[in-house]
Amino acid sequence: MSTEVRLQRQLEHNKRLREQFERERISVSQASSSLIQYCMSNKDVFITPVWGELEKQDDPFLVQPKGCGCSVM
Repeated sequence: MSTEVRLQRQLEHNKRLREQFERERISVSQASSSLIQYCMSNKDVFITPVWGELEKQDDPFLVQPKGCGCSVM
């Protein structure tokens, strides 16, 4: 392997390390707190024992009929 190829690889590796270093970071406790707040404030339609049954208009997975709901064959 030529020295030029090794140099290119090393430069690319350094570039990726710089990008990772510059990425914004938060502490685990802050991330956990944010996740808990999100889960407590947003209803999950799949966890009905916790949140209860949703109204039909609030269920994003229920196909909402448009118009009169009739179809012509």
